[in-house]
Amino acid sequence: MVSKLVFSGSIVNGIRLIIVAAVLLSTLSMAGCIEPPIQEAVKVIDNGIRDIGQNSASWQAILQRVANQLPQEISETIRVDAQSLANRSIATAGIEFRCNVDFLANRAIESLRRLKAQLLKQNPPLLPPAFCQVDPASIDLKVSPTRWSTVILAGYDLDRKDGATKPLQILLLTGQGSTILLPESRIGRTTHYQITLNLGAMARQLYNDRIAKIVVSWGGKSDGYPQIVVVPWEAKRQTNTAVPIGQTGPYYPPRTGGDADFDTGDDDPTNLEVRGELSISEQAINSRMYMYAHEVEDDYTEVKGWSSWSRAYTPPQGWRIVEVRPNVTSIHSAKVTVHGRITYSRPAGEVVDYFEVWVDSDGDEAGTWSRAITHWRPLNITIEEVMPEWLH
Repeated sequence: MVSKLVFSGSIVNGIRLIIVAAVLLSTLSMAGCIEPPIQEAVKVIDNGIRDIGQNSASWQAILQRVANQLPQEISETIRVDAQSLANRSIATAGIEFRCNVDFLANRAIESLRRLKAQLLKQNPPLLPPAFCQVDPASIDLKVSPTRWSTVILAGYDLDRKDGATKPLQILLLTGQGSTILLPESRIGRTTHYQITLNLGAMARQLYNDRIAKIVVSWGGKSDGYPQIVVVPWEAKRQTNTAVPIGQTGPYYPPRTGGDADFDTGDDDPTNLEVRGELSISEQAINSRMYMYAHEVEDDYTEVKGWSSWSRAYTPPQGWRIVEVRPNVTSIHSAKVTVHGRITYSRPAGEVVDYFEVWVDSDGDEAGTWSRAITHWRPLNITIEEVMPEWLH
C-alpha cells in the first residue's frame, strides 16, 4: 500500500531516534556514560527493530516509543542538538511526498541498527540518500519539453556525501550502456530533501545521444536509486491505400495555330497527345494535365497547353509524404478521326486511369470546345511523422 505522508511538527519527537543516531556517540564519550544505560538503550532499540519489522505501518509510533524509552542519562544530553537536527528532517520542512510504508519502515530499522552500532562503538554503515518521489517519472521526447524540462527528486538526506565525500550524481545512460555526467550547473541541490534537475533545451542532446535513462548514482553505484526512463522519438509510418485524388479538367487548351475549326476524318486525322503528371513533395501532391491537338492538313488548326497545378493531396499536420505509388507520368498519343468524346485507358503502373478527350464537333472548336479530362488513378501514399521542432 502506498501512503501519502504529510510530515509536520508532530513527528519531530519520533525523529528523536534519528537525532540520537547522529549525536549519541560523541555525547557518550564526552559524558563518560556507564555501561548499564548503554545496555538499556540497546535493548530499547532492539525492541524497536523487532516491532517495526512485525508492524511496518506503525513505524512512526514505534520510533516515538523508542525515543521516549531511552534512558534519561542519554536522552537529556541531546536536547541542545535536537532542534538543529530536527530542522534537517523533512518533518519541519512541511513537504508532501509519497513513500511506501514498508520502505519508510525499513529506513527506520536501518537507522536503529546504525544507532545500535554507535552505542556498541562499532563502525556503523553510512546510510545513503533515500528517495520517495520522482516527478516526472519518465521523459517522452514526443512531448513538448515544457512538460518535462524540470525534474524533481524528493526524499531525505539527498545532500549526504558518499565515502569519497562526493555528492550524488546524475548520469545520462545511453542505449549502448555508456554514461554522460549531467553538469553540476543543471543540478539544483535545493535542500537536503529536494533536488531539481534542469533539462531545458536538452531534448536534442537526449535524442542525438540516444539517451535511454537518467539515473542517480551515489558511491559509484546506481542500483536501487531512481531511474527516469527517456521514451525515444521514433517516426511512425503508415500507408494509405487507394487514396482517390479525383480528376483534372475539363481543361480547354488555347488555340495556337490555324483557324478555329478542326476537320477530322478518315483521310484527315488530327494528331493528339495528352499527358497527366504529378508533382510530389513532402508536403503535397499536385496534379496537372497537358493537351495538344494538331490538324495535319489544310489550315493546320492547333491547340496546346498545360493546365494549372492543382492540389491533389495534403498529408495530415505533423506528417510528411515519403512515398507515392504509382508515380509514373502518363502520356498518350493518338490520331483522331472521329467527332465527339473519346476515352483512352492507361496501364496500372501509371498515374492516370483514363483520359476523356473532345477534339472535333460540327462547329468551331479550337480554344472554346476542344478539351480533355484526366481521371487519376487512386494512389498508395506512405506518410511519416515529422520530427518535432524541439529535436532539430
